Amino acid sequence: MNFNDSQGQERKSNDFRKNATYNTMLRNEETYRSIDWRKVAIENNLAKAGMLANANFPVIRKENSILPVWDLKRYAFLLNDHIPHTVHPKLWIQGNLNLNTGLFKITEKIYQVRGFDLANMTFVKGDTGWIVIDCLGSKETAEAALQFVTNYFGKIPVSSVIITHSHEDHYGGILGVLDNTTKETVKIYAPKNFTRSALEENVNVGVAMSRRGIYMYGVELPRDEKGQIDNGIGKGQSIGTVTFTKNIEEINEQYVKKTIDGVNMEFQLALDTEAPSEMLIYIPSERSLCIAELCSATLHNLLTLRGAKIRDPISWAKAIQNSIDLWGETITSVFGVHNWPRFGNQYCIEYLEKQRDVYQYLNDQTLRLINSGHTIEEVGRLIKLPESLTDNWYNSEFYGTIIHNAKAVYQKYLGWYNGNPVELNKLLPEESAKKYVEYMGGANRILEKAKKSYVDGEYQWVAEVTKHVIFADPDNKEAKLLCANALEQLGYIAESGPWRNEYLMGAQELRYGIIPSEGSFISEDVLNNLPLGDVIYLLSIRINGLKSGNLNYKINFVIPDREETASTEVRRGIFRYLDDKLVKDAAVTVTMPKEILYKLATTNQKPDNSKLIIEGDTNKWNLFLSLQEPINHNFNIMTPVPK
Repeated sequence: MNFNDSQGQERKSNDFRKNATYNTMLRNEETYRSIDWRKVAIENNLAKAGMLANANFPVIRKENSILPVWDLKRYAFLLNDHIPHTVHPKLWIQGNLNLNTGLFKITEKIYQVRGFDLANMTFVKGDTGWIVIDCLGSKETAEAALQFVTNYFGKIPVSSVIITHSHEDHYGGILGVLDNTTKETVKIYAPKNFTRSALEENVNVGVAMSRRGIYMYGVELPRDEKGQIDNGIGKGQSIGTVTFTKNIEEINEQYVKKTIDGVNMEFQLALDTEAPSEMLIYIPSERSLCIAELCSATLHNLLTLRGAKIRDPISWAKAIQNSIDLWGETITSVFGVHNWPRFGNQYCIEYLEKQRDVYQYLNDQTLRLINSGHTIEEVGRLIKLPESLTDNWYNSEFYGTIIHNAKAVYQKYLGWYNGNPVELNKLLPEESAKKYVEYMGGANRILEKAKKSYVDGEYQWVAEVTKHVIFADPDNKEAKLLCANALEQLGYIAESGPWRNEYLMGAQELRYGIIPSEGSFISEDVLNNLPLGDVIYLLSIRINGLKSGNLNYKINFVIPDREETASTEVRRGIFRYLDDKLVKDAAVTVTMPKEILYKLATTNQKPDNSKLIIEGDTNKWNLFLSLQEPINHNFNIMTPVPK
């Protein structure tokens, strides 16, 4: 591969995206010259190893739908051997590696499908059928992966399913697997606390996570040299039907042996690591370890950019070490649930150790800096990995980064406050922005200086200073376009796929505005498996506390098609679930099908009272509905949110 002197295709008249500036070109060329192509060759060989059937560029559609839920053809441009200046060279290479899609053989009994979703689906030969490890992120992609395996091996039933952890891209396709098996006794295994963790992950702040996830994964970006390239652990998330089931046997022991469809397996819990509920699987007959998502051929996230609970790097490192202690002497292959496997005992151990050490190092060095007085904004910029941790491709920052992982460690131990009382109760961004603009001589003077800084390659500073102008005057188009240009160049030099996506999404929205999205942020299948109290809690976090502060009355809910009831109260600005039994002193009792309840809880659709059975004070029910704040799927990120 080499650099392309051109800047890609000619821009369309409505495409405001810029070419790489001279400074951006210099930075990416410098990175290109520093690449160790021997390491790239190793990864390329591993990514291709064991391929039995090439899927090329799978396109997967939902039945009766034109829009694909998964489309890898959009990434065909990555096959160009000339790396454009608008992409970090290492990210371009990683994006190429993730185009190795199809069915792969890991051992005599273990096979893996890659490239049908963000994650992998693994198949282990049992005595009577396939033992499937992880089910991809949606029903449609899981069905397609299963069919792809069937096309190669012939019809083999699924005998068991193992889900490694509680993230949606690994369980969302479960019904795509179960609905396509002839075995009625399929058992499903998952780690301790899986059901609770999986259902909690994206529910209560699902609106915010969905909106921010559009930025992190670059959902709305074009797939081209100036758009979305890769996410480091795969291309992106499918947009199919997310499914769930509660018929799961959770593994509760820290270490346990089980025989599943004639295959001996050993399970090690890895709770509160990459996910709250996670486990590793060792298959002694194959001397192979499924490391789940603890090792993914890239630096991972301790805190995802879309938002989540902070992950514990110490627990993460200890879990990897536990796997080395248990199986290090016999292991000959390691496979994960993203990217590609490793082979050979010595190489597998080195891989595990170096992935282990990068998380321990980030934790310990952040604490060292914290105890020296450094703040959350400083720690990530001060930490540098030693050469002993950067001499392999797989510790590169394709997904997580040192900077935002160090900030996560700081936040885990000390929270948001840096100890300086100036930061204790800062002005709102809009208020301080107006002062900054005034003190700096006005918007025109700021923009004049910022344009020069942009030419000098000071993109971060340009983005920061133009943000003040934007927050002082959200209609200042010149400031928005200059900020967009700066963010775009930051995206072009970002090694991390999610960082690139964040920058380019910000630039896109500053130029074109927000692309509206509506609908429920939780699938019906997930809602069906949530306890009724948790569904009702979605109404609790939407109630206007001040307007309801002096109210005090109870509401009964009857949901016939769930065969459930609930008593609740509105009191002191809180809507509270009380019990699963009705109370006699309720002001109103409302009977509704679950479909109406789900729409009420997750959308802005108010129910038609003619389709409900309302017994008691109808005015109290209507008052409750009026207190529900609208869901805003399209809240501002790049400009102030209206107060």
